Amino acid sequence: MANEQENSVRAKFWLKPKYLIRAGLFMLVLILLVIFIRIVAPRPERIAFESYRDGNFEIYTMNADGSHQVRLTNNTVDDKDAKISQDGKWIVFTSMRDGNYEIYWMRSDGSQQTRLTNNSTYDTNPALSYDDKRIAYVRGDPDGPNIHVMNFDGTGDVQLTNNPHKDLYPSWAPNDQKITFCTDRDGNCEVYVMNADGTDETNITNSLAFEGSPSWSPTMKYIAFNTDRDGNLEVYIMKLDGSNPFCLTNNPAIDSNPHWSSDGKTIFFQSNRDGNYEIFRINIDGSGFLQLTSNEADDFLSP
Repeated sequence: MANEQENSVRAKFWLKPKYLIRAGLFMLVLILLVIFIRIVAPRPERIAFESYRDGNFEIYTMNADGSHQVRLTNNTVDDKDAKISQDGKWIVFTSMRDGNYEIYWMRSDGSQQTRLTNNSTYDTNPALSYDDKRIAYVRGDPDGPNIHVMNFDGTGDVQLTNNPHKDLYPSWAPNDQKITFCTDRDGNCEVYVMNADGTDETNITNSLAFEGSPSWSPTMKYIAFNTDRDGNLEVYIMKLDGSNPFCLTNNPAIDSNPHWSSDGKTIFFQSNRDGNYEIFRINIDGSGFLQLTSNEADDFLSP
């Protein structure tokens, strides 16, 4: 009887309006705190790459330290050239699943894989603008591969370059006002920069060596690229006008296809220094070298 009376008193206590309001406010604050943490708390940076570990090229993602490697595509044909959006929500890539190379996008968990281009020729090397509204890519035009730009949904295609040489590997500036790419129009592959509408194409490397795979830093200070000016392919960093180039990697193997971390402090790249191609990372001051993948098959970053 005493327990029943005590429980009845407690129930009446908590059912008082002022205590119900306090309990409701507490729950509301708790829910808002959980939502805030999910939105604001930094998520692990993800890297998209392609791997031959399944017998053909498939697209994977992993954390920036090499952990949590997840396969996103599953086809008997090649899926490659993966680039992840700045907010980490989308991935653009190239696939042969419809008979020739076309551009697709998907969510970063591999869902909603959607074809964006539909041409009898090939479309490759997609690169998302920083605002995720446009995609620069390479199309095999009749006069040779040229740089094109389309809207995120595949509409509004515009050809930016037009020459009988090879224009490849576009990369957006963080302000989306310029695009860097490589071209062999000068007799060897050089790094060029142009406005996002295709005007003012400018050679910024002017070297007799092979220069390729340019990648714009998020800080708008540097462009990373690979070059064989030292006799084999190494990853270099230069200022936006091509000045002050310096070698970041220094290895007799092939180091190529540099990608920037979101904070602009680290470069991810591929190398065959272990006998096959794996993905590595290094800070731009040369410290923090780390191997991220380790397989008998090749793992590549998109050029």
